[in-house]
Amino acid sequence: MYKPLILCLTVWLALTACGPAPTEPSAPTQTAAPAETAATPDNSHNSANSLDWAGVYKGVVPCADCEGIETLLTLNMDSSYQLSTTYLGKDSKAFEQQGRFEWNAKGSVIRLLEQKDGPALYKVVENQLIQLDMAGQLITGDLADNYKLNKQSAVAEHKLTGVRWKLTELMGQAVPATEPDMTPYLEFGDDGRVSGFAGCNQFTGAYETEGLRLTFKPMATTQKACLNASVEQQFLTTIQGIDNYSLNDSGLAFYKARTAALLRFIALQP
Repeated sequence: MYKPLILCLTVWLALTACGPAPTEPSAPTQTAAPAETAATPDNSHNSANSLDWAGVYKGVVPCADCEGIETLLTLNMDSSYQLSTTYLGKDSKAFEQQGRFEWNAKGSVIRLLEQKDGPALYKVVENQLIQLDMAGQLITGDLADNYKLNKQSAVAEHKLTGVRWKLTELMGQAVPATEPDMTPYLEFGDDGRVSGFAGCNQFTGAYETEGLRLTFKPMATTQKACLNASVEQQFLTTIQGIDNYSLNDSGLAFYKARTAALLRFIALQP
């Protein structure tokens, strides 16, 4: 009589042990309200990549023992600079320096490299350079506004027109001398036309400038057959791609964006 009961209890216990374990009822799922999207500051835009900073800047900054320091600073797209300083009322001779500059991590301040005696740090803003102190801080006080160099609307004392520009360097390589002289050159007209010699053929076309921006329209050339047309082809192809230039005492240079100079010229009287 007890054996069937024991057998039934044994089977019931085995089935219970093999079944799924009971789970606690889960809390009802709540849908979270959408969080407001935090505004992410856009750090991609800075003076280095957003401003038309290349050009010539001029001003007279304070001087401890003279009437002022007339400063002319040219910044080029290839990160080179030319600096001219004249101590007014003391020495009429201008001190000329040149070298390279670098941007700080924020792209807002430049440092003139190889600069030992004079100021080397400048904050770059729209159409101005603001001279900073040795610690990279803005100079304050009554004379603060005098530490600003203003961008010149035209390249001071230099003009594209009225000069024959002879090519001296093409894509970083010096142009070899030939006999007779077959070196390319170009001349800019006040009427927006440009003409010149490409190394074998004459060419003519149109150009446009705005500040230090410079672009050329497609050129028309003569069709003379050339034994060695490699320099001519490279010259004509390269000038069609440039978009800015620098012009100073060392000559004329053409650039594409912020690359190194693609072409360099010296000035000759036509």
